[in-house]
Amino acid sequence: MAEFDVVAPVYDATRQPPSEEELSAVAAALGGERRILEAGVGTGRYSVPLSSRGLSMTGVDISTEMLRRARQKGLDRLLRANLLRLPFPDGSFDAALIVHVLQLLPDPFAALAELTRVTQDRVVAVFPDHGGEERGRREGFRRRYRELAAERGYPLPPRPRYWQNGARLVRACPPDTESRVEVSQPIDPERARAWIDQRAFASSVNVPEDVHRSIVEQIRAERGNSTVPGSWGRHRVLHVASWRASQRPGFLAHVGEPNPPVADPAAP
Repeated sequence: MAEFDVVAPVYDATRQPPSEEELSAVAAALGGERRILEAGVGTGRYSVPLSSRGLSMTGVDISTEMLRRARQKGLDRLLRANLLRLPFPDGSFDAALIVHVLQLLPDPFAALAELTRVTQDRVVAVFPDHGGEERGRREGFRRRYRELAAERGYPLPPRPRYWQNGARLVRACPPDTESRVEVSQPIDPERARAWIDQRAFASSVNVPEDVHRSIVEQIRAERGNSTVPGSWGRHRVLHVASWRASQRPGFLAHVGEPNPPVADPAAP
């Protein structure tokens, strides 16, 4: 996606790294498998620490700029590819991993069907549980930014997301293969501020810098310390789900089901 090329230069500096709880839950879900494909590898935020745990990671991503940064971190098995049409023979990997990607896709089952095709054992997916007080605060900031940008003559383009995919995937999980991981993680205030100041949300790229700063200043004046995403701390709930490769026919049966997009709470 082009938007990830835009934010790649500041991506790591403006996002919290995965917590030890997340990494441990993912490693446990992968079990003893060693040859892992990560679809949507990005800058290697998961593949790099998982490699240090002894996993042999191969990454694919649609963003050239994200892959460039993953390579700079020492990942060498990287390929630009569409995860719906992976350039690998059947059963090329022991397992596959897909983290925080399925909510971006109109058809998550098509992605899971393709991932199960190239694995011999299992696919592990990590996706957020969107809800709770923190989400409301984040959405409040982002919604206000959109309002003020439009008032200044710079309406932001819609960014459809498929947040309902989480509930659909939980329903499709076999018993005892889905777990919830609660992560309470202190936020680095400088990283949170950089998310705004370094324009780490691609949809605002066409908002001139002086307009962007006037919007941020107005929101800060209105809301004080609650303005910066993450200034209130970070409590997240993640789903970690796994499916066996043998379940691919079930995914294929779901491919193409209607899945209308909803407004993106991660905007701007």
